[in-house]
Amino acid sequence: MTLGVSVTGPKRMLTAARLRKQLTYDPLTGVFRWKVKVFGSKMHEGDIAGCSARRGLLIHIDGRLYKGRRLAWLYMKGTWPKHKINCINGNPSDIRWANLRQITHSQMRTLSDAAGKLGVKGVWLTKNGTYAAELRVDFQKRYLGCFETIEEASAAYAKAAREVYGPFARKP
Repeated sequence: MTLGVSVTGPKRMLTAARLRKQLTYDPLTGVFRWKVKVFGSKMHEGDIAGCSARRGLLIHIDGRLYKGRRLAWLYMKGTWPKHKINCINGNPSDIRWANLRQITHSQMRTLSDAAGKLGVKGVWLTKNGTYAAELRVDFQKRYLGCFETIEEASAAYAKAAREVYGPFARKP
């Protein structure tokens, strides 16, 4: 055997069937519980699974660490999500089914509070003293125009974000 080569092959991706044999998920509370005793640990059937981390619940299954919200999606839908899973209320520990949604990278960026030097997202000061607004969609810039005041530019950004991102647009 050569060093660095696994005898058993790469770790297989967890399936919905395997997940459902290991855990139960309550969509109303967002709580995962073990259905089996976890080999080599103190976890028993009925114990709450996972540990809280800064970015939400983490659960260790079959030698791999998974985010609780992605496992909730797999458990409920039967397939892995194609995009990131976002907690609608902004609390990454709240993985109730009603609080979860798939979200693209662009949608995730628009939810961020990141603001430029002016303290307003999507607005910058031009060389001639007017305020320009732009929106990024799928890594492409969309120029929204120049405005006399920062408030007008911010309003243009907010309107464009609502049109493009709908419920994912950050509230001003």
